[in-house]
Amino acid sequence: MFAVGAASVDVTPPAAGPGVANPAAACATPLQLAQHDGHHLLSLEEPYTDVNHNGIWDVGEPFVDCPTPLVNGGTAPPDGRWDGIMLGGGDGGPREPTAVLDHLWARTVVVRSGGRTVSLTSVDNEGVFKEIWDQVRAKVRADGYRSVDTMLFTSTHDESAPDTIGITGPNQFTSGVDAFYVQFLVAGAARSIERAATRLTPAVIRYGSVHPDNLVPCWSSYPFVADEDIGAMQARSVRDGHVIVTLANYGIHAEELGFSSPTQDSLHLSSDWPHFARTALEARYGGVAMTVSGAVGSVEMPQVYPTPRSFAPVGVYSSTGNGGCRTTYATDASMVPYGYTLSTKARGQQVARWTATALDTGAWSRSGGIDVATKSFFVPLGNALFALGSQLGVIGGKTAYLDGTVVPRGPTGAEIGGPGNEFQTDVFWLRIGDGGFASAPGELFPYTYIRSFGGPADEAVPDPSWSPPPWIVARMNTRWRFVVGLADDMIGYIFPSTNAVGVPTSSNLDPPDTDRFGCGHSDDGEAAAPDAGDLVATQLASIMPAPHDAILTGRYV
Repeated sequence: MFAVGAASVDVTPPAAGPGVANPAAACATPLQLAQHDGHHLLSLEEPYTDVNHNGIWDVGEPFVDCPTPLVNGGTAPPDGRWDGIMLGGGDGGPREPTAVLDHLWARTVVVRSGGRTVSLTSVDNEGVFKEIWDQVRAKVRADGYRSVDTMLFTSTHDESAPDTIGITGPNQFTSGVDAFYVQFLVAGAARSIERAATRLTPAVIRYGSVHPDNLVPCWSSYPFVADEDIGAMQARSVRDGHVIVTLANYGIHAEELGFSSPTQDSLHLSSDWPHFARTALEARYGGVAMTVSGAVGSVEMPQVYPTPRSFAPVGVYSSTGNGGCRTTYATDASMVPYGYTLSTKARGQQVARWTATALDTGAWSRSGGIDVATKSFFVPLGNALFALGSQLGVIGGKTAYLDGTVVPRGPTGAEIGGPGNEFQTDVFWLRIGDGGFASAPGELFPYTYIRSFGGPADEAVPDPSWSPPPWIVARMNTRWRFVVGLADDMIGYIFPSTNAVGVPTSSNLDPPDTDRFGCGHSDDGEAAAPDAGDLVATQLASIMPAPHDAILTGRYV
């Protein structure tokens, strides 16, 4: 029914040291290298002078500003700021890593069936713009790999990986993106697709889904809705039965290390819990293991317990843990305590265990074939701080548009002209046999696609004239249904307009983030537009197959 190939490529910034090629220092003369001899843990960083002798670059310290070689040819001019590795996400920036706990990866599965070939690549990163993924697509095509019809991407939402967005830079007006690392990531992601495409072998695919009984979710914003299931896909060779790839799909953050303290792990580069999940899955099955983000919007790290828990709601209260969140389920001190080799490891290993359970209780795909559809559209920049960040070049890697026309950017990433008033983004719908995959180009609040027991009276911002966006999961016509978050882009949080509390606008840059129920919406301010969920769901529904099910209004059970 299928031909499947998989590959993993290490995209950890190389360790600095003698003999390590460093394109970020290629323009420096021997004299400049002698003068700018600041310490580097990792390569891909521009030379600097460590004036205060603290072992890292600090704002104001001199550096050599080099042009960036582009993997698709040519160079980008010097950007006027120090290019070095700063970790994205977490409890703010800047965070220059002091240690590497485990490696970062680009992992790809390529599937061919019915005359179509599609790839899905997952990278360890907080979020990656479509403009970067478009460079990967161009690189694969330029390298002569034209057999892959459609290339799709996602990120694990890892908040202990290099910043590719820009918002955790040395200050709020300067991007934290290392342009040299972006090109390194582009090359690595392209190589993972190319390798997977050359390893296609006849295969069968099985799917499964399960609700873990010892992973208790918590939220940072209202509404308290999560897709609590772990979905799984696995391909096995029909020739010898070996596992080619195992994919785990789960809608939670990967942020525990990033929200720890500097005396713990906040300054440590890591892929967070996906490292332990993939290691356990590969030890169990062999082949390549992948973790794919689900609807992660506001759904933080689940607490891990050694025994089964009750999932009957008991109320809303603060839950302990790095980053802070609230839960509706009972918790107690028996949960696994914080620690890279404690809670982070346990969380990953439990995800792997439940992925195996999902596969054991699932089913082999009884249909073949691949259906895939993609669509690009514009999202207005209703968030005034996003618009300002784009103008200043803090979010310089995202192309800005003014009423559909590209706004040029200068060498620093700042807009020339404009200001831009919209971003372009992508959605995709994918069917592989009995499995369906619906994308969201950012951190999707689960109830946007999945719904909940809440009705119009439960909306944070009630609007009698508002109609809910299309119910995406109900429209999916496959037995196994997966939501792929942070897919093909990262435009921030995605929810309907009736949840938009605390989104900064040009008329109110600092609105309150507490709704009429007294519930906090600390995440809502990170949405590109208050109605992003309405726009994204409507555009996605337009490329999905027509639904076969009748949806009736009734009581929630």
